[in-house]
Amino acid sequence: MSSTCTNDSEFVLQTYPHKYPTVLYDVSPLLPNPESDEIGMIFMIPGNPGLPQYYVPFLSLVRQQLPGWRIVCVSQAGCDTISSAFRYTDFSEQRYYSLDDQVEHKLDVLLEMLEKHKYLGLACSTKQVILIGHSVGCWLMQHLLIRIRNADLRIAIRLAILLFPTIKNIGESVAGVQFRKMISRLPKLATIAGLAANYLTRYMPRSVVQSVVNVFMRFPPDHAANATQAMLASPSVVYQCVSLASEEMERITEEADDVISFFWDGLWSASLKDSSSREQARIIAYFAQEDHWVGNHTRAELIEVHSSRSNVDFIVSSTDDNCKHAFCVNDSEVMAAHVVQWIKEVFY
Repeated sequence: MSSTCTNDSEFVLQTYPHKYPTVLYDVSPLLPNPESDEIGMIFMIPGNPGLPQYYVPFLSLVRQQLPGWRIVCVSQAGCDTISSAFRYTDFSEQRYYSLDDQVEHKLDVLLEMLEKHKYLGLACSTKQVILIGHSVGCWLMQHLLIRIRNADLRIAIRLAILLFPTIKNIGESVAGVQFRKMISRLPKLATIAGLAANYLTRYMPRSVVQSVVNVFMRFPPDHAANATQAMLASPSVVYQCVSLASEEMERITEEADDVISFFWDGLWSASLKDSSSREQARIIAYFAQEDHWVGNHTRAELIEVHSSRSNVDFIVSSTDDNCKHAFCVNDSEVMAAHVVQWIKEVFY
């Protein structure tokens, strides 16, 4: 397994030996001593682009305030910015990892992590799993939980947190409309974007690449700038991300029947074969006041349809915090405070 450390030495970025190209964080709890017991695992599914590097400050803050929890954040399949093997530009030979592949990928990694850390088996009731999704990661989380239910796995999941969820009609959002126009005019947008990234990072001085990233992202913090530069240096990842965004426009429209009938009821809180009764899990969905990837009408529809459920809380960003969709760039501190509070309400 190849690995490299980020600026936060407690976080180790790894290329995971998996059938899908995968980058992840698997970070042990900040416990007082090695003999202390872990409470459970926080498993995060990022948005698109699906790189854990963007979430380092956020995850670090959550870990500091919840020292008994293991933190795992898994990239989207095909988003490996570490291995040079995935920096090719012959996209005609590259496998595209679809939304369905992503769900399968998250299930495989989650089960491997649970097995690795001994969270499966007869003693699993003493361990907990919290799922956090961001943007399209929320859609993937919903379908991951359906897969867990259908497989009747012995996993205790009492809380699902959806941050800026793009789970319905993403193509009707402001950014979605613009992206669909680009795709209609440039059907090979993913290839063009990958080749442009290759040209920029291969033939331009590093200082020029840094300047382009800083201007495009309005001079972001170092962790976000470095993550973006790592993605641009891996043209196949750019191709994968743009291709995935194109599929999102087509697939993420109306909520599927099994999502409506199963996910929102939260009956996956303890998927145990011998469980005679199942407690509803808590679902918290957090929206921005204005979100270029989530239309106001879509947000209103979701709240109207699902807010009557006793286990579901919808929260819209206040004028005080005013977190943006890409919270992992500039709003990590505010969002970490929210997430820690929600977790403490359920588990403490």
